[in-house]
Amino acid sequence: MKLNTMAAVMTFITKVEEDSAGFYERCAERFPELRETFLSWSKENRRFEKTVKRTYYGVITDTIESNFSFEGLDTEKYEFDTELPQDADSSVIKKKAEEIERKIKEFYLKAAELSEGLLADIPRVLRKIAKKREERDLSL
Repeated sequence: MKLNTMAAVMTFITKVEEDSAGFYERCAERFPELRETFLSWSKENRRFEKTVKRTYYGVITDTIESNFSFEGLDTEKYEFDTELPQDADSSVIKKKAEEIERKIKEFYLKAAELSEGLLADIPRVLRKIAKKREERDLSL
């Protein structure tokens, strides 16, 4: 699906943050050695969503929204699978988490790039979240 407005981007952000948070919660239940990390990531994902929404609602207007374009932002590039294979060990789960983090980070960076011409606050928040996701990837 192509995203054309900030409202559409917000809907997709909600989806990826909720889906990935749920994945991390399921992983935390199944892999005790990763429990603390994944539960903190799940909690942080929900904070990321709230932060973007708070920033968005603080600066957006109907006039801006109607002209806010994200040309070229296609959700298909950023989709990920959150299924937990029954026979997966923690190394498989770590690789899956790395893929999820990479795709979400790439989405945030592209959305920031496409929005920087109109607003300063939104791209700044998106880049900050992308950086935190990169740090997560390095921590695995």
